[in-house]
Amino acid sequence: MINRIWGSLFMGLIFISILDFLYFIGLKLNYFDFYKIDVYFNVLFYDNQNFYILIPLALIVGYMLMYSSLAKSFMKAYIIIIILSTSTLYEPIGKSLGETLFQKDNQRFKFGSTTFSGATLYDGRTNIYIYRKELTKTVKLDKNKVKNISVEK
Repeated sequence: MINRIWGSLFMGLIFISILDFLYFIGLKLNYFDFYKIDVYFNVLFYDNQNFYILIPLALIVGYMLMYSSLAKSFMKAYIIIIILSTSTLYEPIGKSLGETLFQKDNQRFKFGSTTFSGATLYDGRTNIYIYRKELTKTVKLDKNKVKNISVEK
């Protein structure tokens, strides 16, 4: 019984990691690189990973793929999910998914005595990345020095 649990967890982590890697590499290539957001892949991966869901999901996936009587059917579903995760490598899908997950439009910010409008592209550990339409570029600012005033309508 313990061997099955550990085996399920180990194999589930491998199978889930494949999905995560494909998903996040698509976001990195098509959203973060497009907007010139200089976040390391490992930091992006770790900061946006939900570890409370990862372990139970790994146990379920590992068990379903290795020990379940429905393993063949589950493997077919898993292959479909791999294809969906790989779809983030296609630029329009990866970019729009990144915008949906991370971008907040029509924000007002205050940096020192300057107030400006922009879209929050990514709110990282120490920096915030803001797209300024009037400058047509991404601005990287220290998170502690920028204050989000309000959302414009």
